[in-house]
Amino acid sequence: MWGFVILLTLAIELGTIIGRIGFGSWKQRHKGKKVGHMHHMYVGIFICFFYFYITLDIVLIIGLSLFFSDAIHHFIVLPLWVKRTEFP
Repeated sequence: MWGFVILLTLAIELGTIIGRIGFGSWKQRHKGKKVGHMHHMYVGIFICFFYFYITLDIVLIIGLSLFFSDAIHHFIVLPLWVKRTEFP
């Protein structure tokens, strides 16, 4: 199971990096506007809670992958790339 989590985490993070290159920073595009923003870490935690009700491994794999991808993005990739975490 952890192998799938790692592979999906890397795939999600790659997609996040490509999206950031293509579309830029969400905060920069909506600076000064009151636009909601949801980190996919929170979505991952929410999905992980469903694992306790729906005991399918894929639910836990998706939830953990979203969680780890956002953590890697904000605490490793962004500090190396733009010198800040952009995490509230």
